[in-house]
Amino acid sequence: MNKHRIHILIVLSLTLLAACGQAPIPTSDATPTPPPPPTVAKRTVAPAVTRAAAVSGSSQTVAQLPEGGAIAIGAIGNADLDVNTLVPFLQSALYDSLLRPNPETGALEPGLAESYQVSSDAATITFKLRQGVHWHNGDALTAADVAATINALANPDLRGTPVTDLSYFKKATAPDDRTVVVSLSEGYCPALTSIGTLKILPRAVAESSNFPVLQANQLIGTGPLKLVSTSQNLYLFEPNRDYYLGVPHIGSWTLKLYSDANAMRAAFDAKQIDLMVLEPREASALKGIQEATVLKTASPEPVMLLFNLESVALNDLRVRQAVSFALDRETLLKDIGGQGEALDTSALPNYWALPKGLASPSFDVARAKQLLGEAGWNAGGDGSLSKGGRPLTIELWTEADDPVLEPLAFGIREMIAALGINVQMELDDQPGWITRAFSHRFDLLLITRKLPLDPDQHWYWQSDQNAPGSGFNFGSYSNTRVDASFKASMQANGCNSATRANLFGDVSRQLIADAPAAFLLTPSRFMVARDRVLGLDPSSFAGDFWNMADWRVK
Repeated sequence: MNKHRIHILIVLSLTLLAACGQAPIPTSDATPTPPPPPTVAKRTVAPAVTRAAAVSGSSQTVAQLPEGGAIAIGAIGNADLDVNTLVPFLQSALYDSLLRPNPETGALEPGLAESYQVSSDAATITFKLRQGVHWHNGDALTAADVAATINALANPDLRGTPVTDLSYFKKATAPDDRTVVVSLSEGYCPALTSIGTLKILPRAVAESSNFPVLQANQLIGTGPLKLVSTSQNLYLFEPNRDYYLGVPHIGSWTLKLYSDANAMRAAFDAKQIDLMVLEPREASALKGIQEATVLKTASPEPVMLLFNLESVALNDLRVRQAVSFALDRETLLKDIGGQGEALDTSALPNYWALPKGLASPSFDVARAKQLLGEAGWNAGGDGSLSKGGRPLTIELWTEADDPVLEPLAFGIREMIAALGINVQMELDDQPGWITRAFSHRFDLLLITRKLPLDPDQHWYWQSDQNAPGSGFNFGSYSNTRVDASFKASMQANGCNSATRANLFGDVSRQLIADAPAAFLLTPSRFMVARDRVLGLDPSSFAGDFWNMADWRVK
């Protein structure tokens, strides 16, 4: 592993485990089996889905509302214009991607590309751009812009954290104005998702000497809004009247940046902004909000309880299953104010590759105790479990003062202790427990993990990702069938979605059977808006602002 990848891995570990923003994804250094000679299999992307927005408390339909009006959006961030760290609203307002996630399922749909082709060995991806798309300055979008953006973001000398997974990337070329060819050193289907959802910039910006830190006059995209002016933490926009998905209905847009959720909430109370988004850890800012619409979506950073299979007790499947049966997910949801939904496996509900009929172990204390007895752990007079005179003691680690994880950890401790297991709660600051996770020094680890749009999650579950100090397979889970499914998914013929969904289904079922983790719940994210703002439709997959061109104000 070269120094550049080691640096990325360290940065990724902190970003991913802190569950902050868009986390890039590390990958294995293992060399796959050489692919067959490439042939091209075409896949045309289905038309994008448009979801109808309801109008609360009004007999008017959205289409009957007048055009124009003004809206102010609040966001947490700073004025640093690094393309890697732009706040989500800026990304969605100014830029588009080659492909767009379906808001219901996360499946890829047309964006700036009207179709794509993937070679049978999954090592070449060809995008065909739609016609008639222009930058905010009036210039036409060309394949050279797209290729320059991808090449710039894949540069190993790029300052800052890469915005996506560019493993096995070789180069992007533009054989003509509408065709972009991405070449990989090996077949790697996850590149279709990671490259397809990159935000595309003009070639002159991507190749500028200051990239990836932009100047205000370089904030030019193909997105629904055009930047009018910016001053410190304030951005003013107007509709892009040449937007390929239709002219936005609202006439004037303002983005205001705040240092934290409390400052943003104060601005909302003072009616200085009309809309704000709160992450699960910021849910306390919801208290006392008046005259507002609150829309909830499932966070793509679900909570799971990882088992360390190197632990003597937890290496026994029956003990892991017993702990899973002891966890009452409905009670755990109440511990975080009911703001979330239960989870069955390592994917959000409705995900396009998730098979039907999956179910995690239900709450069943009697079954849990039966499994522990079968594993040789017997209760003494005080109810405590022991085997051969040795008590069953496990440590539960999580992040101190985290408003989601800490209350859940206390609830989990009580549920496991009710089985007669001595549970030692260990809370640590973020750097401390991240270090412990990477060194595999825990029994149970309560954690949030960012789920990618792509079904490839091999860095979490594949056996060669369990190296202490670097791998993200913290619990040292190993299953040859899971390893084979991930490998086959990476190099599926033409990256066929049905094939990859079947393979992800195999992985999901095996994860439930092997119980390397107890999949608990996905906490809610919140979009809070004045009642006058209509057409909002936040999505766990497409983001909060994917349909901003459809918004209206009364």
